[in-house]
Amino acid sequence: MTHAKSLRVIGQCLEVARLGEFELETDGENYIVKSDFLTKTGEWILRHALRPNDLSGESAPQSTVNRLVRFTPVDISRLDEQAQRQRRINSSPDPQAYRKLSQLLRTLGAHLDRTAANSFRISWTSALISVGFESSDGQSDSRTFTTDKLGELGAHSRFRRSSLTRSDSNLPNFQKRPRPQTR
Repeated sequence: MTHAKSLRVIGQCLEVARLGEFELETDGENYIVKSDFLTKTGEWILRHALRPNDLSGESAPQSTVNRLVRFTPVDISRLDEQAQRQRRINSSPDPQAYRKLSQLLRTLGAHLDRTAANSFRISWTSALISVGFESSDGQSDSRTFTTDKLGELGAHSRFRRSSLTRSDSNLPNFQKRPRPQTR
């Protein structure tokens, strides 16, 4: 699964948990989210999303919050399927969707996919997003974005994707008509 898709799915979970400041990094094929701002409720939401059939944590409330959450490829695939089913039910498009955490993470993931990053670490705050990554050829790099800049990049890439989709379809080929000559 691409980083773009995986990070979008993780972002959807973080939105529900209302977690706006965190660090996210790869650990092999897993993704690890760490945050000092994870509340007990937020942790419960994430744990329930990742292990919906595990009732062991519900009967014994913990006094401290585990500030680390691991997303495995199996978790991400299951959560993605759930989200796809939900999107089919609620098919009304959100014109500001590209500004949501999940879409901003998707945009960042698309950048990591383009650079062939095999490992990375994201530091996400309300003001800045920093990402350091290593590509499959061993090259390291880092970037810093604002949420506004990522939103612009996301909106631009969504426009490009929809334009490519439309041009590939079997729509009639409209050619420019010559303008009438005026005297």
